Amino acid sequence: MKANQIDSKNISPEVVYNDLKNKYGLEYTGLSKKISRVSALRIFLFLAGIAGIYAAAGVSAGLVTAVALVFCCSFVLVVIWHNQLHKQKEETGRLLKINELEMKALNGDFSLFDGAHEFFDAEHPFAGDLDVFGEGSIFQYINRSATIIGKNLLANWFLHPEMQTGIIKSRQKAADDLASKNDWRQKFRSVGLSISESKDDRGEILSWLQRPAKFKKTIFSILLLTIPILSVLMLTLLILGIIPYQLFIIYFIGSLAISYSQASRIGAEHELLNRKSEIFLKFSRLLGLISAESFSSEKMKNLQLNLEDKLKSGSALKKLSAILNAFDSRLNIFGWLILNYFMLWDILQARRLEKWREAYRDMVPGWFETIGEVDALCSLACLRFNRPGFAFPQPVEGGFNLVAEQCGHPLINEKVRVDNPVDFKDWGQFIIVTGANMAGKSTYLRSVAVNFILAMTGAPVCAKNFVFTPSGIFTSIRTRDDLLHNESYFFAELKRLKAIITSLEEGKQLFIILDEILKGTNSKDKQTGSKALLKQLVRFGASGLIATHDLSLGELILEYPENIRNQRFEVEIQNDELLFDYKLKDGISQNLNATFLMKKMGITV
Repeated sequence: MKANQIDSKNISPEVVYNDLKNKYGLEYTGLSKKISRVSALRIFLFLAGIAGIYAAAGVSAGLVTAVALVFCCSFVLVVIWHNQLHKQKEETGRLLKINELEMKALNGDFSLFDGAHEFFDAEHPFAGDLDVFGEGSIFQYINRSATIIGKNLLANWFLHPEMQTGIIKSRQKAADDLASKNDWRQKFRSVGLSISESKDDRGEILSWLQRPAKFKKTIFSILLLTIPILSVLMLTLLILGIIPYQLFIIYFIGSLAISYSQASRIGAEHELLNRKSEIFLKFSRLLGLISAESFSSEKMKNLQLNLEDKLKSGSALKKLSAILNAFDSRLNIFGWLILNYFMLWDILQARRLEKWREAYRDMVPGWFETIGEVDALCSLACLRFNRPGFAFPQPVEGGFNLVAEQCGHPLINEKVRVDNPVDFKDWGQFIIVTGANMAGKSTYLRSVAVNFILAMTGAPVCAKNFVFTPSGIFTSIRTRDDLLHNESYFFAELKRLKAIITSLEEGKQLFIILDEILKGTNSKDKQTGSKALLKQLVRFGASGLIATHDLSLGELILEYPENIRNQRFEVEIQNDELLFDYKLKDGISQNLNATFLMKKMGITV
């Protein structure tokens, strides 16, 4: 099978990111200078306006009015221009940083991306063993999510590998589609990072959507219709001297009392959504980007269709953000008095909120899911773009397949990485990997496991070719003792192995990776127990990789010639130095190096 790969000769991520970094760097510098000039212009206009009004005051009131009008209009336009330049500068600054970070990532420094440490779980079937989350993790290496929704979804893809080949293929095609849209992805990420989120935002918004309407009653409709008319009428009558000011004050207090009677209820609603206005505005921009772009993959087209109306979703969230911003007028005491006197402003905005909620409550969850999925797919697409030598694996159904050519660990620099093959073509197959210390056994196990997980998320893998059947995966590589619960290292090992057996007894088909079985006990028990365990795993029909220093474990090939193969990593000693080639070979390793290493460290043997 020929891997579907981006031709690195045609696309150079280093050149793309460097060009964009230079471009946005120049734009950022230019905008900074322009902002300084506009700031000076604001000061000049202000001083000129004061001087002009002062000079006009000696001529006529009409000239003062004209000068003041010209000054105010000019000043407002310059302020608007100034604010727009600041927004452009912030956007350009984010894009500049995005490209700087990608250039660092290409050189192996991805430490400034979120590793989602909160998802670390030592009890998980594989996540704790394989450094899926946290500092220096595979998630941190891949993660380019700009929303909490997207990050959580991407983490879920890692924690719960996809078993349906159709879904995996659709993600691959979507990632390939998005990989060709680097500028669009960076714009999407920039907008996503423009407003920070909290982990509770989405839940609070969805909870708010289910609240019952409280201002739908007829009395509020009547008040909202009549109060503006009565308020204007009473003010007009007061100005004309038709009614005494005492009567006006009574009406003024009475009209405000209507809004004040609902203040606590409206205040609670406003407090909940006060900060959410910026979040809604951000989501509306993200939806607008998704709706306006032209995609080629079916998945991306379907995600666009999930928005129902391409313009409706983005404009609806923008409308909601505008309502919430209008609500903020109540925070100014003078604004609150004037607006509620003339229009029952608080009640009016509460009604607008409730109408919006009734119109869109069933659509919002789908919009959020679409944003999250596109965000997660952008991370896979960035990996596709950054690593053109990585292949999209081929998922197949039926039996079990895990066949790869030149498979390596994606976190190891390609200049020093040594790639090896993988070959499983049925269930009930185990490869026992032997070798000296530091020869490459553990790295090989992790390379196979990490790429297998990446394959099931829909991501490219660090291999030339990669064919696989989605399946459960369970590892026991990094066992930890637990002093807090008085659990020894050996007991922790047994618990891990018991979890594997329990899963198999439940009928699950697992690809199992074990690094040095029962290393927490003595050699005799270890040998006996390891052989018994491997025989049991074969009977369950599982498949997997087992790395060990126990060469006798390889003798099981005589008993299970159809199920067990021996492979090895060798080391040579030349001129009193160890030489590693890290290449996987057939057979059982015979060269040991522990004693040699101890002597090199000055330990008498």
